Amino acid sequence: MTEINGQLKIITSNDIYAELKKEDPFKEIFGQFKYFDLSLLMLGENERADAWLYSVITLIQAYLNSGNHDACFIMDKRYGKNVQINVPYFISGTEPLEQYLGLDQRIITNIVDISNDELSALKTYLYNNLYGNEKFKTRLFEEIVKFRVFNKLGEHKIFSAFICGPSGIGKTESAWLLHNKLAPKERFIKINLGNYSEQNALSSLIGSPRGFIGSSKGELTDKIETSKSKVILIDEFEKASGEVHNFFLELLADGKFTDSLGREYDLDKYIIIFTSNFSPEEFTRNVSPELRSRFDLKFQMNQLSSIEKQNYVRYKTDYYLEKVKKTYNLSPTQKEKDAISDIDFSDIHNLREINRLIENKITDYVCKNINGDDVE
Repeated sequence: MTEINGQLKIITSNDIYAELKKEDPFKEIFGQFKYFDLSLLMLGENERADAWLYSVITLIQAYLNSGNHDACFIMDKRYGKNVQINVPYFISGTEPLEQYLGLDQRIITNIVDISNDELSALKTYLYNNLYGNEKFKTRLFEEIVKFRVFNKLGEHKIFSAFICGPSGIGKTESAWLLHNKLAPKERFIKINLGNYSEQNALSSLIGSPRGFIGSSKGELTDKIETSKSKVILIDEFEKASGEVHNFFLELLADGKFTDSLGREYDLDKYIIIFTSNFSPEEFTRNVSPELRSRFDLKFQMNQLSSIEKQNYVRYKTDYYLEKVKKTYNLSPTQKEKDAISDIDFSDIHNLREINRLIENKITDYVCKNINGDDVE
């Protein structure tokens, strides 16, 4: 209280903001001070902080002076330095809030700096939740171990994998599982190249220069700025233009890129998963040798066997029914559970389609027991 009272400063670390009211000296602080979260404003116009921040803080100060209040500005730590540089007459310094709460400030979301035990837990998690393609999972972690060694030697900045195969067999799921274990509270960074037109694909990724008609931030730069996740999924790579191919060639070579406004993004310790419906022959024919050589892992995923699909159905049925039990207080008999998992998937190879069939049966079961009749 003594250190904060009467001072105007930025308190960083937005991700623990919600926990403050649970801590004892902060219950009193939150009752006495006015707090203003500027993070969302920074996301909207980070490069022109000086233009709007002066007006914002001046207006807030005028309001506070009228009521004799003190203020603390709370901001995501990624933007604190920018504000301090642009508005030094308002900001004397930035202080991490974790130190007042005695919290561990070491939050790791990358594959390199986690411990060996955490890596082992990640491996187990992926093996248990990604069905089929056992060889892929083995090869993936062989290459990740190699990457951890050479990244620490300063020789390899980005880990990249190019996964080919038909839809619905786990290509995108592998990226999501890595993200969900490393940074579960962060936004998943997914770029679908199928949404881009050929002539402006690169601008869609990294933005177009200011002054151009329709200029805007790029999807890739925006999502990197707004997420601490270190896993990026580049989906439907078969639809990428040659310009995009060249961009990723340079990115994987240098480990960093510069956007249309001249801002540099360092992707050290990132994982980038590229997925495509390419066959091995199409991959060789459509991706240059230079770019192919930059991928740490190239793998063709195969369709799941009948046993693997059956295991998936059982796992997904149990997963949904556990949620049904918690939400609706319904516990199916073994006969009802067997009926739900009795699905003919002999001609279905897409796990998303199998999942929809399971969802239909779960819906029928819930509605029958809640409303007393089946859903047509």
